[in-house]
Amino acid sequence: MNQKIKKIERVSITDQVVKQLQELIISGEIKMGDRLPTEFELCEQLGVGRSTVREAFRVLAATGMIEIKAGKGAFVRNNHENSFDNIKHWFVEKHAELSELIEVRMAIEPLALRLAVKRASDASIDQISEIHEAFKKAVKRNNRIELATLDESFHNAIIDASGNSLLIKIGRLIADPMMEFRTRSFAVTKNVNHATVPHGEIVQSLIDKNEETAVRAMLSHLEIAREDMEKVVKN
Repeated sequence: MNQKIKKIERVSITDQVVKQLQELIISGEIKMGDRLPTEFELCEQLGVGRSTVREAFRVLAATGMIEIKAGKGAFVRNNHENSFDNIKHWFVEKHAELSELIEVRMAIEPLALRLAVKRASDASIDQISEIHEAFKKAVKRNNRIELATLDESFHNAIIDASGNSLLIKIGRLIADPMMEFRTRSFAVTKNVNHATVPHGEIVQSLIDKNEETAVRAMLSHLEIAREDMEKVVKN
């Protein structure tokens, strides 16, 4: 297995760690039920810090690809747990919690975007635009984990661009439960397309410095996310 892992060399370190571990799991190099290498072992093999490995484990656990057992380590989960029936069961079980998360997002993200229109630097807008372009490319690869991490990066970058430290803290607070929502939602193909167009409209509104268009685009985007969730639950 050591020969299969490549040393991380450049940007998006956590995403690269996630991608390598995902490839090992999908290829069968690490099989269902197997324990992943320890944090220390991965730090040595990948040449990254422990916080990066922990973040990668967080992402993979949120996707349902691995399960972290206290005192035992991280284990590959059964891939049948990602079937549509199980995705639907998860949405039904988490429906109340997810509804509250979306309500909070509908309060803070339009505000963050309104502030970002006023305050975002050209570098911040370029970063948001680049994440959007990467998301569009990931759609073609149909990689839901990559899509989920890029979607999280897109929304976090907008909140960061607001320059409001409290909004940034709130955004990070809901990041973990939202990551699981994103990965399970993007397992439904049409939900991926529902994110791509609104993201483009949000980016354009930032470039145009148009507050009202930006807020409408964000609210529409989040309302579509709510509708997608309800459709899965009722299907």
